Amino acid sequence: MENGSSAFDTKHSVAATERPLSGRNILFLQGLATPFFATLAAKLAQEGATVHRVHFCGGDWTFRGKPTPRVTHHAYRDTVDRLADYYDRLVKENEIDTIILFGDCRPIHETARKIASDNGVKLFAMDEGYIRPGFVTMEIDGTNGYSRMLRVKEAIGALCQAAPDLAPYTPIKTNMGRRARMDLLAHGANIMYRWKFPHYRGHRPASIWQEAGGWIKRGFRTLMHGGKNKATIARIERAEAPYFLVPLQLNSDYQIRIHSDFSGMPAFIDEVMQSFAKHAPAGTELFFKNHPLDNGMIDYRGIIEGKAAELGITDRVSFASGGDLDHIIKRAEGVVLVNSTVGFATLRLGRPLKALGTAVYDIPGLTDQQPLDAFWQNPEAPQQRLAEEFLTVVETYTQVRGDLFSEAGIERASQEAARVISGALPRLPAA
Repeated sequence: MENGSSAFDTKHSVAATERPLSGRNILFLQGLATPFFATLAAKLAQEGATVHRVHFCGGDWTFRGKPTPRVTHHAYRDTVDRLADYYDRLVKENEIDTIILFGDCRPIHETARKIASDNGVKLFAMDEGYIRPGFVTMEIDGTNGYSRMLRVKEAIGALCQAAPDLAPYTPIKTNMGRRARMDLLAHGANIMYRWKFPHYRGHRPASIWQEAGGWIKRGFRTLMHGGKNKATIARIERAEAPYFLVPLQLNSDYQIRIHSDFSGMPAFIDEVMQSFAKHAPAGTELFFKNHPLDNGMIDYRGIIEGKAAELGITDRVSFASGGDLDHIIKRAEGVVLVNSTVGFATLRLGRPLKALGTAVYDIPGLTDQQPLDAFWQNPEAPQQRLAEEFLTVVETYTQVRGDLFSEAGIERASQEAARVISGALPRLPAA
């Protein structure tokens, strides 16, 4: 069935087909700097699966967890160009039936996706939650731009109708301090174990030292512009003038590098500001909200203020970090983004949304399909029923409940992920 087809056999396509974990052979590739993969691997092994984990760097090795029966660790010390042969041999020799990885666009994972397809191996791609906080994304074959998400409202409605009832859930919030400490531990381990993984190159384009320098710059800018930032957020939250929200994404994110046509966030900012200056109604403002994990390597404030002066719209453009995101979305005339997860919150709150990249939610009836130049003049809100159905489908078929950095969240997410792997929790059907 094509994604554009309106015919959809829900009973055949999404019925849970549970398969015991005993006797299964499961391969883990790279995860995040968190004990989550170690916890999940141990659970699968306790249920009778044979688990293999491949570690590519010191950070992976540090978070491998305690020795566990039926869990075997492999340290990959070779170059990326030899990964295909390595994966092929590992899969065949160990009769692997399932591969689990985090971040399907990472260079070390691109080859694995092909190996899985060629060998009939089920691949679960994981990522941070589409819904935040308190969820982790887990899809078959791929996430985001590689998602199986159906693009027709009739099919979404049918999936929603077939969805099992979900028990009440209070989302588990991310412990940002613990996350930061885990990241620092992983970076330190990468340096300490460089001798063990001499050919490893991270998926981020900048080195650890460049990123460290960026964080120092961000700290200085925060001190320098703290008062201005606070005043901007307060003014935006009061909605003193009608405004459009533009949430920035991480410049290094594969959502920008792979799933959009932009060379980076500066190019996106330029396109949005050019269009706004020419076509937005007089009296409306443009608010750029910085990403909370931005590493400071790019001076977005300087870029935005410089471009605003060039276009003669200085008094209509602002930039800041922080604030109550839901409140800011609710007050906005509309939201313009590439493919940020802010889009899911925007749909939940019923505000007009324009996506300029490949986004899982960029579906007629959800996002505004008219050109950006026209969006400023007449932003169209999502269809309420379709948005509710879509968000139900997202939560039911693409997410697991939990968190990747708190102990309670890791425990919850690993329990649900194990149920997904066993087939007890449904995922999106194949197109």
